Amino acid sequence: MTLDGAELLETLADTCWHTIEVVESTGSTNADLIARAATEEIGGTVRITADQTSGRGRHTRVWSAPAGGQLAMSSAVAVGDDPEHVGWLSLIAGLAVARAVEAVVGERPTLKWPNDVLIDDRKIAGILSEYTHTPSGGVAVIGVGLNTAMTEEQLPVPTATSLLIVTGDEVPPEDLARQFLRGLSELLALWPTDIDQLAAMYRDRSDTLGRRVRLVLPGDKELMGTAVGIDRTGRIVIDVDGREVVAAAGDVTHLRPID
Repeated sequence: MTLDGAELLETLADTCWHTIEVVESTGSTNADLIARAATEEIGGTVRITADQTSGRGRHTRVWSAPAGGQLAMSSAVAVGDDPEHVGWLSLIAGLAVARAVEAVVGERPTLKWPNDVLIDDRKIAGILSEYTHTPSGGVAVIGVGLNTAMTEEQLPVPTATSLLIVTGDEVPPEDLARQFLRGLSELLALWPTDIDQLAAMYRDRSDTLGRRVRLVLPGDKELMGTAVGIDRTGRIVIDVDGREVVAAAGDVTHLRPID
């Protein structure tokens, strides 16, 4: 990986990030930052690797990639002690990933609520946001795993893809990281004061809103309806036979389109 943390930080001096750490390999960039949160003020810190050996998704699902096949980035954001709107952070990160990929390779990804970025209905990136505490208050660690250089044979599931597969070429990780971190900083400047604008941006990229979906809740309870919106706390709103059902990401086992 050709990323240089100091050089990257220099190009992002006007953003909300004050520390960018690039490591050759680690178990989980999210876990690294969360482990330090109890004793450090980690807000504004970014940790990046191309070899994440113990990546995680929602509900402790494994997020795996061969060394050099993925760009894993975790960004710590101070959010205070009122986590009401932290559900939006994964959605904002998805927007930032989609914009970065479009800017660098010209493809236009879409967003599957709550934490997947898709190209041609295949997953190019996953997001995991976690809330924890530092000595001075709450912080969210926003983790992104972006499939960059995996071949078809290396993909963990057939429904995934990578930028190498999509474009036929290797994509410079420094360009992706720079575009993502700048875009995330710009979107965070709108959060949580301008949720309406963020919601409009999200709807424009959404692969979920407006579609018939199957919502699977813990205990294998299933609901089917039309995804009609995202509320002010980042929860999905589904019209089930005229009745609105609202669900947070942590309460949903699966959400899949059925049309």
